[in-house]
Amino acid sequence: MKHIHAGIADEGKGMTRLDRSPTSVLRMLFGVVWLVDAFFKWQPGFRSGFTPIIQSMVSSQPAIIRPWFQFWALLATHTGQLLPDATAITETALGIALIIGIARRPVYVVGAMYALFVWAVGEGFGGPYALGSSTDVGAALIYAFVFACLFILDRRPDVRTLSLQRISVPAHSEDVDARQALAALEETAAIEALRRPVVNSSTQARR
Repeated sequence: MKHIHAGIADEGKGMTRLDRSPTSVLRMLFGVVWLVDAFFKWQPGFRSGFTPIIQSMVSSQPAIIRPWFQFWALLATHTGQLLPDATAITETALGIALIIGIARRPVYVVGAMYALFVWAVGEGFGGPYALGSSTDVGAALIYAFVFACLFILDRRPDVRTLSLQRISVPAHSEDVDARQALAALEETAAIEALRRPVVNSSTQARR
């Protein structure tokens, strides 16, 4: 029983340790970046200037993709603060989910799709591209690649990461769970010990 108790105690201690693997550290740092982005999205300047920014992109885009931006400019004009508020809420949720580590792989998929959406609308596919004036393909596209890398790297089902339960449940509950598990094992062992004489006596009586 001492070995069982020691094993349970060691497992309880392991459950409270924060996973410090490079993938988890990258995920949490990436979550901080998203929270910084969300902070700027909550500022009044972004909310008031969102529609003019989308409208100004219509004239600067090639004719073949101009209807795409005209659609979003029209939507932003007629929905008021809906799109900027949705942007701020989404980025806040992504940052929190990445730091806490809940639903990691679904969050990576949603985050990559959202980053591609921002790249295709807010950043105008990174364009317009012109030699001498264009400097990069857009930050949101890089964000999508980071989400894809996290999706590929974070594939271990047994990884112990910081979760919402670790924050909301006190640490001493781990000790309570360990004692309950030990009590259940002792109860099972006692029942088995009581059953053995009954089985042996019935076997001898049949003989």
